[in-house]
Amino acid sequence: MVLEQNAISAEELFGVASQLVTQSDGAALSGILSLGMGYQIVTGVVALLFVFIMVSYYEPMLYLLFASLGNKGSGSNARVFSSEVKNVEIFLGIIGVIVLALLTLRLSIMSGLRPLFLPLSMVGTWKMVLVVSGALVALILGERVALHIVGAVCDCDKFCMEIWESKVQHFCATMVLVAPMSILSLLAEGGLARISLYISVAVGLISAILFIKDSFLLFRTQRFSIFHWILYLCTLEIFPLSLLLAPIARG
Repeated sequence: MVLEQNAISAEELFGVASQLVTQSDGAALSGILSLGMGYQIVTGVVALLFVFIMVSYYEPMLYLLFASLGNKGSGSNARVFSSEVKNVEIFLGIIGVIVLALLTLRLSIMSGLRPLFLPLSMVGTWKMVLVVSGALVALILGERVALHIVGAVCDCDKFCMEIWESKVQHFCATMVLVAPMSILSLLAEGGLARISLYISVAVGLISAILFIKDSFLLFRTQRFSIFHWILYLCTLEIFPLSLLLAPIARG
């Protein structure tokens, strides 16, 4: 018994207004190519800006690096670099925010990490960069305002300023060391991107540990209890960071 097969056209199956779409021969873009040329241009501009700062403010950047390690240097050096150090801190702060936002975008397309960044990926490529940048700026300004309020209420504004300056120094020193590897992870693919990312994370963790140590010593110097130090870490360091990481953890 032979069954007769009738050919059914696409118009008969899906309707007269339907169109048959064929798969293109070109393969879908993957990796950083999927982020577009704008991503690579922005990353290249950030890399050139970092090189410019390194060349223009070489000695102040070294001063910041050694100051974060506990070697403050002589008082004369601090006075000579005082104005330039402020400029370097501003430049590195801007670069740091942009690099962290671009790293979030880069991680969102890495294999194995995409599900974690799915909530952020829903907003789109450049909206994600703007959202992460805005969140980081809000975190920085919020902590600065909180320290100012605590200093004014508790009459310890000088102590709060020392904590803020210590954190800024550690952040800038981290950017000096991490920015080259972070930019490499933004532009590289495969194993090279992951290795440079691991190195960046390791350096960032070491810097965070050094800052925690310095903050503890500052509290000890002012004879505050360990409870006050833990309270500071939980309210102004851990809690705001947990708010930033909450979308990733939920992903």
